[in-house]
Amino acid sequence: MRMNRETQNLLLVLIGGAVLWTALDGNYQRYVKPGLFPFLIASGIGFVLLGGIAIVRDLRRGPEPDEHHHGSGRAQWALLAPATALLLIPPPALGAAAVTTSSPIQVAPTAAGQPELEAFPPLPNDPAPTVSLYDLVQRALFDSTHSLDGREVTITGFLVGMGADGQPRQPGGTVDLARMLITCCVADARYIYVHLSGRTEPFDDDSWLEVRGTVDPGSATRDHGKAPTFRVTDYHRIPAPARTYELPR
Repeated sequence: MRMNRETQNLLLVLIGGAVLWTALDGNYQRYVKPGLFPFLIASGIGFVLLGGIAIVRDLRRGPEPDEHHHGSGRAQWALLAPATALLLIPPPALGAAAVTTSSPIQVAPTAAGQPELEAFPPLPNDPAPTVSLYDLVQRALFDSTHSLDGREVTITGFLVGMGADGQPRQPGGTVDLARMLITCCVADARYIYVHLSGRTEPFDDDSWLEVRGTVDPGSATRDHGKAPTFRVTDYHRIPAPARTYELPR
């Protein structure tokens, strides 16, 4: 079966419209990093223009004499379903369920030995400055100034249970706070996490929390997965942020 020109042109317009819709309403951040926004807009406009120009040209030229011999049937129209579904039902961002199909980011070799230290910039002077989960783990492992020692900070992430080896936990295992990291898009997604200590109220996996507390000094280097232990002093549940993914720096 060969797709006729009418379906080809309509598919171009729908794909372009889906890309533009996803970019303009912010849902594109569920799939790619924010820096790709202008490229999505440009590509979406390009698809819509190509399809629109082709439709106008074909209307002016009229149907070809043998056009009815090609691409007839309902199967080709099913090709429009994915683009239409993306417009109506955008898939959710990766969360706790994705931990079972992705790997933790390796911030330091898991073999024995001390990681090479370096001086990190000082933390803001706020009482409990907000830091990314990636920055927190990096500081816990590599900061020669030990800027996290005894310092309260605030982090956000979703709850997920893992075992001591960094793999999804069995019932009754530890509860951790995690974030998904992407370099370009969800195809390269990895997760990063900290162990929570002192949190008593139960929440379901994938619940988003803003957590205030301190890092247990040396806990990251002692942990098999190089994840620090975060001693919770305060926390509250929050809705999932617009940007659910963190970017490694």
